[in-house]
Amino acid sequence: MMGLMRSASGRPQDGTASAVPPGVTAGPQEVQLTDDVDRQTDAFTRYRGQIMRVIITFFLVAPFFSNPRPSPAQIAFLAPATAALILLVCIFIVGRPRRLRGYPALAFTVLIIGLAISILAVGGLNWIGAIFIGGAAAGRLAASGRWAAVAAITCAAAAMGVGLANGVNYGGSLELTLGPVLAAFFAYSAWRRIELVDKLRETRAELARMAVADERLRIARDLHDLLGHSLSLITIKAELAGRVIGTDPDRAAREIADLEAVARRSLGEVRAAVTSYRQPSLAGELAAARQMLAAAGMDGQVHAPASFDLAPEAEGLLAWTVREGATNVVRHSGARTVTITVTVAAAAVTAEIADDGVGPGLEPGAGAGGQDPGPPGSGLAGLAERARHAGAEISAGEGPGGKGFRLLVRVPADRARAA
Repeated sequence: MMGLMRSASGRPQDGTASAVPPGVTAGPQEVQLTDDVDRQTDAFTRYRGQIMRVIITFFLVAPFFSNPRPSPAQIAFLAPATAALILLVCIFIVGRPRRLRGYPALAFTVLIIGLAISILAVGGLNWIGAIFIGGAAAGRLAASGRWAAVAAITCAAAAMGVGLANGVNYGGSLELTLGPVLAAFFAYSAWRRIELVDKLRETRAELARMAVADERLRIARDLHDLLGHSLSLITIKAELAGRVIGTDPDRAAREIADLEAVARRSLGEVRAAVTSYRQPSLAGELAAARQMLAAAGMDGQVHAPASFDLAPEAEGLLAWTVREGATNVVRHSGARTVTITVTVAAAAVTAEIADDGVGPGLEPGAGAGGQDPGPPGSGLAGLAERARHAGAEISAGEGPGGKGFRLLVRVPADRARAA
């Protein structure tokens, strides 16, 4: 996804374009991405204001050197009025990153239209460009299409009045009426387009930030689920090997070999999770859970169909459920018997992990083997997030009869069936 960070005002700053390559994040809070269209647009934006200022100045200054030449009395008014109009339009409107609103916009509109009409009335039809610029400035300042129309009609009516007083012909009357109306229309439309493009850019940048945040959340969730399970199994096997190394060296060697295999598998899973290629297998997680419970000295009973024909997302969710449930049992429950049940029915597919341990009120630090499990609930929170994305239901709490802990995830049949 390509995006462009905006300045604090919502517009790109002149002369600045992100140099961060595509796909690279600039920091924990910003995503600065550009594409060729953004770079071309920013280059045009940098020079557009300068070009517009030159054109406006030319239109307002050129009549001083055209025939008929203004009289000294006319110049005494036209020179400061033209300079004021040029300054107002070129400094406070052209290139301004945000549209003026409210009373400031109204005051600028009245002042600019008043100056344009005054210049036209005093200078004559040679200064017809002033009314065009006044109409364009009014359209640029208008907060809505209705106000742009009012400003344009006002300019056109005043210009037509001046034209009638000067005995303008038919062609001149068309210029005086249509000119400011079209200028206001095009200025308003152009600024609306600029604002729309800015909003689209801001939306695109926000989507890029959200995509980065979602990817970080996915990696954090996957690493928690992967490492929580694997490190618990490694801890159990290391403790077991340490206890039997003096009395049963052969078994200790087997446990150490298993520990190495688990560590290598975990390394591969972490690499796959970081590159988002990992999709856990439900059958594989059931076998891993059985092995983990046996290593922890628990009686693990697994009830599941011999084969599964599930949608990848549903199978992945159930596999994560088995992994998280088995890990929590080993780390927190102190249970003797654990039952893992996977049911495929017409209405839904469910995965349930129930134990006869201490239940959901276990405090940190009381996990199996005396290890500190850390802040509780993050694994279940990640599982709940997965279930929400998959359209599934999750429940966790006391087991049947108020004993132990029970985790249940239910995937509706329409989402669980393989395509």
